[in-house]
Amino acid sequence: MAIPQQDPIIVAPSPTPFRHDDKVDFPAIEHNVARWMKTPLSGFVLNSENGEEAFLSESDRLEIIRTVQCVNQGQKLLIAGVDSPSTSETLRIANRFVEAGAELIRIRIPRLTANIDDYFSAVIPRIEVPVLIIHQMMPGTFLSTSTPAGAEAEQIGTWLAQENVFGYIASADLRFEARVRRFVSTSKRFWIGNGSLLLAGVMLGADGACMMLGNIAPRECYDIMHSGMTGHLDQARAIQDRVLELDWQVLTRRAAGLKAALQLLGFESGLPRAPSLACNPQDIQQIQAGMRLARLIA
Repeated sequence: MAIPQQDPIIVAPSPTPFRHDDKVDFPAIEHNVARWMKTPLSGFVLNSENGEEAFLSESDRLEIIRTVQCVNQGQKLLIAGVDSPSTSETLRIANRFVEAGAELIRIRIPRLTANIDDYFSAVIPRIEVPVLIIHQMMPGTFLSTSTPAGAEAEQIGTWLAQENVFGYIASADLRFEARVRRFVSTSKRFWIGNGSLLLAGVMLGADGACMMLGNIAPRECYDIMHSGMTGHLDQARAIQDRVLELDWQVLTRRAAGLKAALQLLGFESGLPRAPSLACNPQDIQQIQAGMRLARLIA
């Protein structure tokens, strides 16, 4: 599909369901995507931290993209994630993802090289579709420790000014990101990356979002962003307050929490990949309580 031009664009990092034999459950992916197609989500982010990217083989990742694209049929935006500090590997993997159907490539700021400027100068113009840069230096651990900035604010602005860059997904450090926003052209998208910070992100000038909560509460996430961007702040705040506890209960349990919440909504979320553990009954009870506060279940 053509990249949406009307903001806010709301995308969600999709989970990867696994069967009891620990293989990717592709029919479950098809079922879930068909349900998300009926929601306000603008698109899907595949091969992400929420999708247990570190547990996936390259063949898994490619087949996930092909499976989603087969159901999607170009109706919603398809974004594929790359997390590699290698210039050559980033280009190889990114362009294989494009061949499989990805329309944007989301690149995490590299963590294992100090030469990030040369990295982005090399990869951005040579990827066949626009690039979305995510500032997430410690995926999966941001709730338990402070996350260091991956670069200077001015430096991030320089990368985003390059022609083939679509936009940027901000970290949860809003003090830092408020300064980054000053260096980002209004021609580039600036997305918030956490469901609990949607309204705060709007106040910084965010025009879209990419967050785990979008899988569970896509309508609420869209309404927070849209209401905030159109000046209906009381309405946006009321919805944001409703979903805060749910977002926390899910995020603290990472992929297992996301899958438990989706299971409660009737999705085929499957298990986390071994040796990761599924949520226990107490976890599920706390997630249920958050979902009731969010008015997603009775």
